[in-house]
Amino acid sequence: MSSTTLPAVASDGTPLAVGDIDSAPVSSGKVNVSVAGDQTGRTKRLTDAAKDKIGTGVEKLGSGIGTIGEGVSKLGEKSRKVPLVGSSVTKLGEGISQMGESLHSLPAAARTRRGRLLLRSLVVGFLLVGTWITVIVAIQLRSNSTPDYRPIAEAILLGLSRGPTGIEEVYDKASPRFHEMVRKERFIDDMNDLAATVGKFREITAVNDTLVSRGPTGQVGRVSLTVAYEKATCRASVSLHEDKGEWKLLGVGVELPTELTITQAQREERVQACKSPMSKSCDLFVASNEILEQLRDGKPEAVWDAATQVFQKQEEKSRWAQIQAEHALILGSYIRILTVTEAKMIGGTLATFDVITEYARSSGVRVTFGFYRRSKTMPWKLRSFKTVLPMPRADEQPVTPLPGVEVPHIPPGPVPRAGSGSAAGSGSSRR
Repeated sequence: MSSTTLPAVASDGTPLAVGDIDSAPVSSGKVNVSVAGDQTGRTKRLTDAAKDKIGTGVEKLGSGIGTIGEGVSKLGEKSRKVPLVGSSVTKLGEGISQMGESLHSLPAAARTRRGRLLLRSLVVGFLLVGTWITVIVAIQLRSNSTPDYRPIAEAILLGLSRGPTGIEEVYDKASPRFHEMVRKERFIDDMNDLAATVGKFREITAVNDTLVSRGPTGQVGRVSLTVAYEKATCRASVSLHEDKGEWKLLGVGVELPTELTITQAQREERVQACKSPMSKSCDLFVASNEILEQLRDGKPEAVWDAATQVFQKQEEKSRWAQIQAEHALILGSYIRILTVTEAKMIGGTLATFDVITEYARSSGVRVTFGFYRRSKTMPWKLRSFKTVLPMPRADEQPVTPLPGVEVPHIPPGPVPRAGSGSAAGSGSSRR
């Protein structure tokens, strides 16, 4: 119908048939244009390959992050005893592991434009959060760093194995809080008994645990050790207190093995001063008897002059003479030592001598002596002295001074409060 010529006909007017070429559809003049959304086959294949590589890389990234998360979790378990750090590291490891598992499903989402945008945002967020957590953990680890207590503990244990002199030096360098809780004589006695049981200190074989805490008086540290001695390997603990920027001894304990357990009788035998404390072969008996005789003869100043500096600082010389004059007025003249109730020597330098004495006006008076000497070759010096005075009886008449004994006037002291006991003087008591 669109042709300008009439169809062909025969001579008799019959229409002729149209050929295949002539009957084929005619193009309308349409122009083929490449649209931006359409892709060629090769470009599509390249894009699919890139997406596959990205998906494989993301899966590997997820597996790697999962492995990192497991490692961080293990680190959290090992550092769980560090305050404010162990639990945080453990939670961080769990979170990283979950992130790694989630990344396995990202390749499917990464094939779209929105998925790729989500993946980039996830990577940036992960880097920011990871950096922030790393900084926080580093600050916490730096602020809660545990000092190395091994050299300090080793120096203390080595000093305790050097005998009474080394033990006394360790005590003098200890924390003031330790001095408030433990007496020097008791500490020396216990450490000498420990040395006799386990032998000398050799080495620290292992550091089992370390703990640092902060209290009202400052930082306190504790280290648990495995210590090798001559006779056994024991578990020990050393507590330290930070005083004026220096770690000082706060306490020490040693757990003895069962095979080294000793009886009380064996302990008493170790500190026995003399086999026969009432004989003249016992130097403590001789020193005690000499002091009592000097006091009987009215020579308290000579006793004070021969005593240790510790004794002289406890009581002034004039006050000491006044107290002994009062005792002489009440007890009378010293006669003899009746028996020795305790003769105890600690490390050869400290000794306690407890006796029952007889006086002219009283029998059975208890007197306790404390002695000290720097070495076994030096004589004993008086370190402490205590006399237990008997209570006066109702039928007794007031005593008068003995001939040749002058009793100086002692000014009255403060009136004791109700319920408090009174003593006859420094180092004395009534019974």
